[in-house]
Amino acid sequence: MIANYHTHTPRCNHADGREERYVLRAMEGGFTELGFSDHTPYFFDEPGYYSSFRMRPEQLEDYVATLLELRKSYSDRIKLFIGLETEYYPRLFPRLLEFLGQFPLDYLILGQHALYNETEGIFSPRPTSDQRLLDQYRGQSLEALESGLFSYFAHPDLFCFTGDPKAYERHVRIICRRVMELGLPLEFNLLGYSEGKHYPDPVFWRIVGEEGCQVVLGSDAHRPADTWNPTLIARAEALLSGFGITPVDTVSLRPLHPRPQERGTRQTSPACRGGGPPSRAVEGSPQ
Repeated sequence: MIANYHTHTPRCNHADGREERYVLRAMEGGFTELGFSDHTPYFFDEPGYYSSFRMRPEQLEDYVATLLELRKSYSDRIKLFIGLETEYYPRLFPRLLEFLGQFPLDYLILGQHALYNETEGIFSPRPTSDQRLLDQYRGQSLEALESGLFSYFAHPDLFCFTGDPKAYERHVRIICRRVMELGLPLEFNLLGYSEGKHYPDPVFWRIVGEEGCQVVLGSDAHRPADTWNPTLIARAEALLSGFGITPVDTVSLRPLHPRPQERGTRQTSPACRGGGPPSRAVEGSPQ
């Protein structure tokens, strides 16, 4: 592992450590590239609601300025990229993109932490056997990836499905075949692996190996030490090797286009286009 594109900062309210400490840890591990992708700001319709697990819009300017300064300071030792981890909430996404277009961002990664959006759906890690929700997660995620905006799919097995195994296998194969057509990697999430979460899911990654998808390791670093954990990386690579998977070293990052809502995308479902059902989201937060 010589690169990581999934790195957070304290602005998301559940990470620790100055940005420079993450950079120093990456260089200690011999990384050639490090991308920061903290949880994006978002703009919600519901008065008084804001996520507890993401930076606020007024913090993005400092986030970018801090990373630009670090990029300048360490330009001869490591390539630093400025990105964001973002969900795709169809009704709210155009306003977010307009806001992000003001900043020199290098890339986005998709982390679909909730269905529909946070005030109208459910959080993806909540266990469910409902195949309609499984279909929604897949459809909403693929619609996002088809926009051409995202460099890869972070923790694609975040959705915690407890229902029919055959339905789950069909779901995974559809995702695999579409991301291969799009030329996008799937992320094996090292944070989830280290903490024994329900992801990475062995069934998911077995199928990924069978389908031949491109895979990237993502530290999902919330502490500087998480950026490079050689013991954990070795364990993950051994596990993936058993599925016939060799992770790629680096990812070709896709630039953030100013007006991607004008691009053609596959329409998945009325709920995905319209924003979802009228029920409130359950409590929870991503990592």
